[in-house]
Amino acid sequence: MIFQFQLEGEHLNSEQWAVANGYIEGDLQIYVEGQVYLTKPSVNVVELANHLGKWLHTMSSGNISDFKYNFNNCDESLLHFFVQEKGIKIQSHLESYEQPILPSEMLKNAVIRFLVALNVELHRTYNIGKLDQILTGLISENTRAIMLLEQNNYDESFSLFKKLAREIPSIQSINNLAWFMLREEENRDEARTLLEQALVFKPKSSFPYMLLGEIALHNKENIEAKNYLQKALMFNEAEEATYNLAMAHFRLGEFEQAAKVFSRCVGDSGMTQLHEVVSWLYAGHIDKAKALLANWNDEADDYTGAIEIADVYIELGCYKEARAQFEKEWNSHYISLYSVSRYAYTLWQLEDYEACRLIIQQAIQQKKEERIDELQRDLGEHWTAQDRDECIIELTEQLQTLEKLWQCLENGDVPPFDYDMYPNGGCQLFGCMQHGNPEYEEVT
Repeated sequence: MIFQFQLEGEHLNSEQWAVANGYIEGDLQIYVEGQVYLTKPSVNVVELANHLGKWLHTMSSGNISDFKYNFNNCDESLLHFFVQEKGIKIQSHLESYEQPILPSEMLKNAVIRFLVALNVELHRTYNIGKLDQILTGLISENTRAIMLLEQNNYDESFSLFKKLAREIPSIQSINNLAWFMLREEENRDEARTLLEQALVFKPKSSFPYMLLGEIALHNKENIEAKNYLQKALMFNEAEEATYNLAMAHFRLGEFEQAAKVFSRCVGDSGMTQLHEVVSWLYAGHIDKAKALLANWNDEADDYTGAIEIADVYIELGCYKEARAQFEKEWNSHYISLYSVSRYAYTLWQLEDYEACRLIIQQAIQQKKEERIDELQRDLGEHWTAQDRDECIIELTEQLQTLEKLWQCLENGDVPPFDYDMYPNGGCQLFGCMQHGNPEYEEVT
């Protein structure tokens, strides 16, 4: 369930009395299970929010009660919640069709998100905090910081995360600030320093170890990454930790172990499964690698590109299969210098020299056209003469490489296999309702 609102134009809400008394109108939309349930213009959203907040306080104190909000001082209910044993049923006078019963926590979280979002907008637009008191006791400061982040209020969120870590240093506050430093500030060194401070508290959670393992992978400290991620998986079989551990094994040359760990990750015919294929290949288990590719699902949601699959087929010596994959996407995707060299090599191995020469010639012509387009491109603030000159140099170098490619193939040169993988991120914020992460609880 999602509440959305747009406040009315400033000229309609600018009267001092209206602001002082919280009579601020806006358009309201409510979504249930991804579908629009209710749309109502000119709703006194502050009044509605206050009523919802009071209802939440009543519920949290143990006094279970229904919620009803009437609009325009009449008996017709804009919104009505019926609390039942299995959840909460919603109803509105404006909608006649019946809605399913929603889980209580889902509805309560949706209401809290609405209150926080509206309060932020009230502070920003009118410099008032009509909902500050209502929100007190409903959410923790940590939850408020996360919600501010979700609403793209980065400065307010960052300030609150820092305040919590400074004034109430704990596993949760330090970890969450470190996560912000890593994800939003892209400051790995500071994030690492914070997380090492969190380890002093001996956390009984995978989150700090997952983040440290990810940072270590970015820094090419693969043994350290492996140790941290193995520690993380002792607490929770998180998908991100499993993937990153497999990557650490791969970088350390432990290819069979990498393949086995990659196989534990969720997915169908995507890049993660392709990592498993390459791991089996490097481990010398060619039959396992071929068997996985033979059952690749082109219709899978996770499906990776055919050109990436072709590249792996080349390493398996399966040139016919590689060619078939290249042909699937060759005319519909931007073709890189690397892909041209690998495709040309495939055709050379199949002794289809005419097709090989044609692929190279087409790539050369394309690169010439790109260079002409770049020379004719308008310059401006975001594309300077220096930017253009650097691009022209790069295109010229690529063109020269393509013009030498046929000779290289004649000389028996093999375009090297360029395969890489990148650490997986994810949400390791304690108390993130969006991802179902509970707040940290000390284990005694």
